[in-house]
Amino acid sequence: MEIKTVHPTTVDGYIAQYPEDLQHTLLKIRAVIQESAPGAEEKISYGMPAYHLNGKLIYFAVYKRHIGMY
Repeated sequence: MEIKTVHPTTVDGYIAQYPEDLQHTLLKIRAVIQESAPGAEEKISYGMPAYHLNGKLIYFAVYKRHIGMY
């Protein structure tokens, strides 16, 4: 997989830049976060999807061979 150099400003834009099979996985991750922390604010931070709820909660990012969660 090619690493993207696009810098999206929304989580939708971040997810849309990847192939459909990977988008499916990213949407599952997003859904679990939203279900677990329904009040979390969704944004892009450090180029990654980020969720804040009373401070930083969780980030995730796509890499060449894995998806990292922080």
